[in-house]
Amino acid sequence: MEQKNITSQINLAVRVPKFLVISSYKRACGIAQYVEFLELPLRDQIDFDIEIAALPVDLLRSQSPYARKAAIIEFKEILLKVDQADIVNIQLEPGLFGFTPSQIWRNLKAIIRRSKKVILTYHTAPPLDAARFQLSRNGLLHYLRDWRGNYVFNRLFAKVRKNPRKFQHIVQTAREAKNFALLGIPSDTITHQPLAFVSKQVRQRMDHDVAKTEVSERLNIKSGVVLGCFGFLSQYKGIEVAIRALGNLPADHHLLVVGGLHPEGVEKGNVEQPYITKLIKEIKKQRKIKGRVHFCGSLDNDEFNEVMLACDAVILPYAEVGQTSSGPAALALDMGRPLYCSHTKCFSELDRYQPGAVTFFEVGNHIELAQKLIKREADIPGRVEARTFYLEKYSVEHRAAAYFAAAKRLLQEKLRQ
Repeated sequence: MEQKNITSQINLAVRVPKFLVISSYKRACGIAQYVEFLELPLRDQIDFDIEIAALPVDLLRSQSPYARKAAIIEFKEILLKVDQADIVNIQLEPGLFGFTPSQIWRNLKAIIRRSKKVILTYHTAPPLDAARFQLSRNGLLHYLRDWRGNYVFNRLFAKVRKNPRKFQHIVQTAREAKNFALLGIPSDTITHQPLAFVSKQVRQRMDHDVAKTEVSERLNIKSGVVLGCFGFLSQYKGIEVAIRALGNLPADHHLLVVGGLHPEGVEKGNVEQPYITKLIKEIKKQRKIKGRVHFCGSLDNDEFNEVMLACDAVILPYAEVGQTSSGPAALALDMGRPLYCSHTKCFSELDRYQPGAVTFFEVGNHIELAQKLIKREADIPGRVEARTFYLEKYSVEHRAAAYFAAAKRLLQEKLRQ
């Protein structure tokens, strides 16, 4: 056994370990965007050979027999890469791996079974406060939705508990880390950090005034305060709250709506997309904001960053949906932007990493939001200082370092076996 360990150490010393990331990639998806930013610091090191395997998300979710056949072929190619990897990182959002719970779990299980060691990054985590079944239509829908989500996690955690040292877990909040430990995951295998996107080097080159001038010229905004809502356009994002708040702000305030419909949320054969129709009706109700709401559409990473940097404040008026993290909120903090968020569990957990970094208003309260924007509450010295402290502790470089630390712990476990 001692000779075997010595041989393994020699082999690892002469060969750079293969680190495979399995994720959505180069597509309109928040997780793909996260991985594309993370990729830079991951590759900017010499300890691991980094490869990214792009999931064929559309094929995996399609119910067409032709798409299913194509998905099988592409998924087999990913599994061949898994066979060659020393460490496999799964960017876990169940919907990326299939359409039905059984299909999702089948694909995840195949990757895990063939992986030597696994780092799981949880972009969705099972809540411990799921609603109980109620004898009503909505109660039944909530129950089925919870059951569907928990189907995968129940099986995943059972597999982890059988062989806990095969896994490391990266979550986005301290609350998730605590919950995972309560569910039987060894606490020394769990790392929690907030999401991060922008590198320190890129941040040093950022200039809010330059970005604001360029974006304002493109959108024909003569002068004034530029506010922004960011992310896919969907019901829970609460963009109508920001529009209503705009009606209570001075005429020199403008709202940029950045993002398109989620690919999975587009109703086929219908140009009347419900949420967009709702936003347009909200704008028409308030004549005084005509010309002050600017739909920017879906942007690539660089354009998205430039528009966010141009904003005098970022507004995220989300509903409470049990979401555990927010890419736009993390990106706004990365850029040092004044950040106004609805008081949900997601944003409260983010603020715990550096109290005062986020300015809160109650869910749906557009009057409170408008009042805080007029007072520029996010610009008071204490909040500016909090955002500065946050950037000293959390960055995409810190995120990459967490992945490498987890990978090295797994390699040490492998040598001890």
